[in-house]
Amino acid sequence: MSAPSLASLQHQFRDALHYESHDLPVAKGVTEPEALIQVYRNNFVMTLTECLENIYPVANALVGEECFQAIARHHVLGTTMDNACADRYGAGFADTIRALPNIIEAVPYLADIAEIEWHIQCVNRAPLPEAFPVEALSEVTPEDFPRIQLTVSPASAVMKSDFAVATLWQAVSNQDEEALNQLDLMSPEALLVQKDDEGISVTTMSDEEASLILACKDFAFGEIDPELLPHISGAMLRGVFSSFALASD
Repeated sequence: MSAPSLASLQHQFRDALHYESHDLPVAKGVTEPEALIQVYRNNFVMTLTECLENIYPVANALVGEECFQAIARHHVLGTTMDNACADRYGAGFADTIRALPNIIEAVPYLADIAEIEWHIQCVNRAPLPEAFPVEALSEVTPEDFPRIQLTVSPASAVMKSDFAVATLWQAVSNQDEEALNQLDLMSPEALLVQKDDEGISVTTMSDEEASLILACKDFAFGEIDPELLPHISGAMLRGVFSSFALASD
């Protein structure tokens, strides 16, 4: 019988770490094979939990270490790594939270806080965009205006929430007790996570402006609600767009 390939061994080891059935060959010795795997499993969960704690500090602070580590363990065991770099781990944590009814019932805004913190990670890795080609845009004829499709810079991310999560994130990050005491969590917020020369910022914006930017990801001007188009200039001034193209007819 031929020896398993390296790829097969890697897949078997991954399955073993996630408590899935596997055919991983483990040499018998003083310690039982499953006990050896459990040592690796514990180290694996601990390492990725620490990564999640670094990526989601405000989410961690809101629920406390014990609760956060339980959520993190659930995420680690249910989410395989798609990158060998542990510091790239963490995608989908907000979805893991949303899938836990007991957590959402107790802390309904936690998933959105986690989403903000993942956006921060993503925009931080993105390169700063080149200056938007304003002159080229000004040369587009009126007939072609409906075909304009703006490209949202990867250094910018927009989201909307039913809760005041941007204000909450800022208050917890800054340990601002006064802001926390005055916070109305049930006030919906739209927000922009953006990287520029000075660092990363999390700022609120109008729902309409956020809707416009989100629409620009998928549609040309002619396909966007006309009531949103007046917000183009404000969004342009924020520097969220990196380029544009003319969509095909």
